[in-house]
Amino acid sequence: MSTSATHVVSSKRILLSVGVILCFCLVFGVSLIIFEFNQQWMLRIHLDPILPNWFWSLINLFGDAWVVLLILLVSERRPGVMTSWILKTWLAGAAFVQLIKYLSPMPRPANVLGKEMLTLIDHPPLFSGSMPSGHAFAAISCALILVTVMKQRGVNQSYLWMIAAFAGLVSWARVAVGAHWPSDVIVGAGLAFFVVALTYVWETRSSWNHWLSSKHGAVLLVLIHSLIAVYLLVPQSDFLLVQIFQLSLACLSVSKAIYLIKVSLWLRTT
Repeated sequence: MSTSATHVVSSKRILLSVGVILCFCLVFGVSLIIFEFNQQWMLRIHLDPILPNWFWSLINLFGDAWVVLLILLVSERRPGVMTSWILKTWLAGAAFVQLIKYLSPMPRPANVLGKEMLTLIDHPPLFSGSMPSGHAFAAISCALILVTVMKQRGVNQSYLWMIAAFAGLVSWARVAVGAHWPSDVIVGAGLAFFVVALTYVWETRSSWNHWLSSKHGAVLLVLIHSLIAVYLLVPQSDFLLVQIFQLSLACLSVSKAIYLIKVSLWLRTT
């Protein structure tokens, strides 16, 4: 079998596998809704919270799409290694999540159960579409990309499991802060597997990394880091600790932008 034919078979197997995972998550999520386990589970979680509110507020920040984008871009050894895959996943994920929310607008937990029945942390959205959870999608997709790349680098497997566990915790934070139903998180996670695999196959066939490694690509990345920094300058939490951490992430994004500018100027002089 030729290399191209093997590539096609491998791509089909990947998409089929993640398609099964997505279908399982959809069936599981819908089952929670139909049999009303969603509401029971949600109420039980908020009836007796185990961890303090500031903890969930901090963990919740790691599921923000802009924070996830920053983490992935900073984790690159140099621009143009996995930048293309990162941006494709980020853009495709945003499109899929918002499309599903638009086509199937589910009410948020506080809308159904009432705000007095939940421990709402950091003013979560109350009226926009609930399923799927964008934060869960972002956290799981980030973990999948990091684990794939780090596995190729030969990183110890225990670290990979730690990343996966942390991504699961970040996803669950959306339930803990009162923003999403458990079913939203489960479907968001399944969607992450599908989209990451889809963009991986797309990346193997057509990559943007060559352009992103050019001076025009550097300008785009500087702009992206600048936008991330501006976004993170606006506090998203009521807790001072989380606000300070968010500000540090904004500074990190600015530092990365400055570094990219310096590298771009150095390349022009050589």
